[in-house]
Amino acid sequence: MSNRYVPSPVPNNTENLASYLQEELKRISEATNNISDGHLDKAHVEPPRPRAGDIRYADGSDWNPGQGGNLYYYDGTNWIAYAGGSGAGDFAQIDDTTIHTASSVDTPTAITWNTVPYSQGISVNSTDTSKIEFTNSGKYYMHFSCLLESNSSSNKEIWIFPRINGTDVDGSTIYHTLAANGHKRTLSKGGIFDVTAGDYLQAMFAVDDTNLRLTTQAATSFAPSAPSTSIEIIQLSQ
Repeated sequence: MSNRYVPSPVPNNTENLASYLQEELKRISEATNNISDGHLDKAHVEPPRPRAGDIRYADGSDWNPGQGGNLYYYDGTNWIAYAGGSGAGDFAQIDDTTIHTASSVDTPTAITWNTVPYSQGISVNSTDTSKIEFTNSGKYYMHFSCLLESNSSSNKEIWIFPRINGTDVDGSTIYHTLAANGHKRTLSKGGIFDVTAGDYLQAMFAVDDTNLRLTTQAATSFAPSAPSTSIEIIQLSQ
């Protein structure tokens, strides 16, 4: 039932006025009751002249202001989704439980992912599981961690960095040196990234010695297992 009331044509025959008025009052009552109940019709097109403070329920397909089908308010410049107070809402925790070994030195290798415990609006590409894909634009906080393992006693270097749409992100590299044979170490780093709807993220790593790898940790009687790599992603704003 629509919130918008549009009057019907007035009948020419005055004998029909009573029934006409009764029907019109009924339609007015239904429209005002919908407003009183907080109902909003789903909008399929953007209003031509929105005003600051306007509220719309976008269908997310014919009209997608940025966060899909959602409730939005107009701040005078942009349509902002009602989620998290600032248009935020998407999130993901993505892990991998396999061992990653570079096939050659000084060559970036994409980390693949096989476990997604939680996600909304963020997914792993089913064909290329190194690609993490974003449904909505916005600024996202991302936190990456991994478990290193040394399989020789020489000094070994590793570089880990993100790529968005195949392009390295400047100033984002994690660098570390590990030496002792059999030693393991956890590395982590976080940052804020500007993402456009449809973008994909990859986590890359390179080593100067293939005896340095990303590994898992088995569960014990007193502690749970650890994946080789994890990334947590939270949308901060549109």
